[in-house]
Amino acid sequence: MSTQAFEVAVGDLVPNGRAIGSREIKVSPMSHVQRLFVFSLAMLTKLFTNLEAIPGMGTMSTGCCCVLAESLESLWLLFAALACVGLMLGLSTWGYLEYAALVICMLLQIPLSLAYLAHRWLVQRHPENWVVTLAFPCINTTLWILSSLFLPIGSVGSPAYDLAGQAVILTQCAAWFGRSGLTFVLSWLAAAGAHRFVRPTSKKGFRIALATLFLLCIAGGARFYAPTAFMGRAFVPPGGQPDEYYRISCLSNVNDMYGETQRRLEAGDTIVMHSELATATFRATSGAYQEVLAKHYEKTQIQALIVLCFSKEGRSWYNLVTKDGTVMSYAKNHPVPILESSLKPGDSPPSVVESLKVGRASSRNISVTGTICFDTDFPQVTRALSAADVLLESSETWSNIGRQHLHGHQYAALENGQTVIKCTRHGFSGAINPYGSIVVQLPQTTRAVISFMVPRFPKLTVFPALYTAFDTVMGVSACFWLVLALVPRLSSRWLGDGHL
Repeated sequence: MSTQAFEVAVGDLVPNGRAIGSREIKVSPMSHVQRLFVFSLAMLTKLFTNLEAIPGMGTMSTGCCCVLAESLESLWLLFAALACVGLMLGLSTWGYLEYAALVICMLLQIPLSLAYLAHRWLVQRHPENWVVTLAFPCINTTLWILSSLFLPIGSVGSPAYDLAGQAVILTQCAAWFGRSGLTFVLSWLAAAGAHRFVRPTSKKGFRIALATLFLLCIAGGARFYAPTAFMGRAFVPPGGQPDEYYRISCLSNVNDMYGETQRRLEAGDTIVMHSELATATFRATSGAYQEVLAKHYEKTQIQALIVLCFSKEGRSWYNLVTKDGTVMSYAKNHPVPILESSLKPGDSPPSVVESLKVGRASSRNISVTGTICFDTDFPQVTRALSAADVLLESSETWSNIGRQHLHGHQYAALENGQTVIKCTRHGFSGAINPYGSIVVQLPQTTRAVISFMVPRFPKLTVFPALYTAFDTVMGVSACFWLVLALVPRLSSRWLGDGHL
């Protein structure tokens, strides 16, 4: 860092609001009461951003924090405010890790403060240049991308989860840019809106952000409604006729998992799933379920799948079984931090099984894959499975996280253009179509069996390489904005004196 940049950064701590070696920073005329109100609103809205999410609350909380970053004279007050907001984020995710969630979410504010500092310095230095409102979304999005890659929490807690399962039109943009695209748009709306609030004359950035949001909603609506827009009066059922549907059963720790699996096959189910760790190890490894499927096929000429999930050698294992044997097996890659500290992570990710027959002989072949619970929250795991038509997830949830855990996996369906079918314990089992719509959502308790039908939705064309490209662009842009924020001479050279 140059001497002048260091002086600017340190000078920002000076109580009178001036930065050494740069032009005077104009502090917002907001009163203490107004700032206290914004701070209270930031905390309150952050409480409704994860497990009991209300759409837009995360964006509003982020916007309030940007207002504080831009208007507070003391950096220490800003850091204290961010710590309090982190505490509220921990409370919003209480069901995951309880007290540990508070610590993790407060520590997350340390790297996230980089985005707020960059926003603070750039908008104060170039208040009338709308381009600087892009700094915060680029840096914030990059930090959440890095979180999903390197932290044990995956994409849980990212701004995109604020809308999971509740804003299906806007979330369609995840099919083009990945969930990072939604994080970027929401972060931009927050930063540009905050700048417009603090400086009423700076309208352009907010208007462009709103226009971008509007266009994405139009494009998302077109994508979502295109299959039925010109259907006319003749109804064509999505996913084929009901007699072609997948017939799913989810078994959660019933007393006789083996016997109940046989009964579900006899009842006509074509996919029988065991919740996470519900399968007895001996049955899972003895070939017993393969024999059941082989006998079922000989009797009915209907091919079925069984998903087994069991504990072996300190790992949580997933086996996808057909009448020909186990066709895919892997161990859970990402055990839940703290709560599953006794589990060892698997050495390899899940894979896609091509050309499987499920149902009658006339049914078309499909490709199938599967994941275990928390692995589905890691984009680097799920995006590698985009070739599959169907993803079968086995999981176990607890407390009040079950509903949001199902909602959050909407992004796996959207990014891969595939049907996601989830079987859980102590949560919500169900199915999500390739457009991210939750078509089945049923509460599942322990020692219970539920069954439901899912249409054979056709797989949508997606381009996972675009998600990687967008993430890369975000990373490069974040570095660019951080350099400009730390080096005033460069920002003046590139952005001028605040007018564009």
